[in-house]
Amino acid sequence: MKNSGAKAGPPDKTVKREILFHGIPASPGIAIGTVMLIADSHRDLVRDVKTARITPEQVEPEITLFRQAVDRTREEIKELRTRVQSSLESHEANIFDAHFLIVDDKMLMNEVCSSVTKKLIPADAAFSQTMQKYIAAISAVPDPYLRERAADVQDVAARILSNLYGLERPKLDHLPGPRIIIARDLTPSDTALLDRSNVLAFATESGSKTSHSAILARSMRIPAIVGMSHFVERIEDGDRMIIDGFLGIAILNPEKQTVELYEQKENRKAKLYNELLRETQLQSETTDGYRIHLAANVENADTLEDVKKYGASGIGLFRTEYLYMNRATLPDEEEQFEVYRKVATAMDGQPAIIRTLDIGGDKLSEALGSYHEQNPFLGLRAVRLCLEKPEILKTQMRAILRAGVFGKIRMMFPMVSCMDELNKLLKLLEEVRSDLKNTNTKFDGSMDIGLMIEIPSAALIADKLAKKVDFFSIGTNDLVQYTLAVDRNNERVAHLYAPTNPAVLELIWRTVDAAERNGIWVGVCGEVAGDPRYVPILIGLGVKELSMSPLSIGHIRRLIRNVSMYDAERLAEQALAAETAEEALACSMEYLQKKVPEVLHQHEL
Repeated sequence: MKNSGAKAGPPDKTVKREILFHGIPASPGIAIGTVMLIADSHRDLVRDVKTARITPEQVEPEITLFRQAVDRTREEIKELRTRVQSSLESHEANIFDAHFLIVDDKMLMNEVCSSVTKKLIPADAAFSQTMQKYIAAISAVPDPYLRERAADVQDVAARILSNLYGLERPKLDHLPGPRIIIARDLTPSDTALLDRSNVLAFATESGSKTSHSAILARSMRIPAIVGMSHFVERIEDGDRMIIDGFLGIAILNPEKQTVELYEQKENRKAKLYNELLRETQLQSETTDGYRIHLAANVENADTLEDVKKYGASGIGLFRTEYLYMNRATLPDEEEQFEVYRKVATAMDGQPAIIRTLDIGGDKLSEALGSYHEQNPFLGLRAVRLCLEKPEILKTQMRAILRAGVFGKIRMMFPMVSCMDELNKLLKLLEEVRSDLKNTNTKFDGSMDIGLMIEIPSAALIADKLAKKVDFFSIGTNDLVQYTLAVDRNNERVAHLYAPTNPAVLELIWRTVDAAERNGIWVGVCGEVAGDPRYVPILIGLGVKELSMSPLSIGHIRRLIRNVSMYDAERLAEQALAAETAEEALACSMEYLQKKVPEVLHQHEL
């Protein structure tokens, strides 16, 4: 396969040779099919408005037309929200709550009307100038998650201008047949309208993993790639293409052998998937009798059925952030209690670990109050934010403790970095328990309490922390990032993000060793828990529970049932003694190639 390489002059589209493009994998899956190129005539609407002059007599008609366009836009957003809510998980519709906040922003609308009146310019020019100012301000924010919100503002702005001009938007809800959608950008509303029966995949030049379009693609289970620079100019409507959403690869005009390679991969994947579904009742036990608990990471209460479907032994991480996102008010105790009770009862006695709020400037929540930080990943987030606003955490603690009466709930604190933080958290917990007891409210008084090890400082004092909690859960995503000072979403340094780096493995080993000496257990809930390449090393280091996406559980169960703990411990020793991440990983890969090649191949091209 030939790489796209550097840009050199205008592309020759008459030569249909195979070209390989690299982007950011946004939604997993593979698609082979025909390209449908989406024109971006609306993309630059906001920027391309020309300023003109109007007479005083034209002011009121202009303002009336503008308000009508805003009203039409509000109705369209309402329709989109209903459509998403009825076809996807209900919380995905919350994406459009942010859009409502824009069209219902009275200060914004008054600013536009004031510009029309005072500057005597048409409504489209006044609106364009105002929105460009807001978009520029958001785009300049250092944090990538917040920058992506500029796309939401642009989406709503373009929709208002389209309604002001009476323009039609691209028809994406009735595709002419199975198609791979290629565009410079797909807005959240474009993605929500996609004809799900015919869209095979999509790839865009803009966007990131945290863009709302990428989030929707994952919920819709549509393979997607974003961040494909100099991509659209090389594509023609009707071209053949392969989209690999696992690796972030698009192959234009694939040769016969390339298509056959991917078809074989898809056939192997389908065959293995059916085999693994038949193995859900089997124990995840090594060949020499060591049981490893395989739990599920759960994003929200709407996906609980997947925990049972794929044979998980409980929930190793229930994220609660979605309860706080895209809303103007905080969830109260009763709302949270009902969600956590649903989790408890759905598990039928299996354990479920509920993580307290893990949110910060990178996941801006209006209900928590907006604030700007130069580096939100090193700022006021997770337990730091909750300790500054203790009532938020106490409300959540009350709801979790009450829900514990209905099942085997465990509570876990994220991003603990020192003993002082843990002591403050445990003090708040005791206050909540005392309040519940004094009001004769039923709650689980013996609930297991754990914390996440995701900051190097926590791993280094794990022996002290272990004396005050019942379990540890290692969040490898952040532990690797903080240990190596690497942003894995930054393409310039992403190659340095290595879970088998000797420093990372040393911190994991220290954590497990400290836990064992203090009689508590350790799980891993980061992405490496569901990646077969790392699992033998993790269990060899002494990790007792692996929590992952439900879809990965079958693969890891098959792996564990084909390896011995004796071999895993030898691999862990070799990995700890290795000088480089590559050397450590190679030991595991060589072993897996012999034991479970069918599982290993799922993570290779």
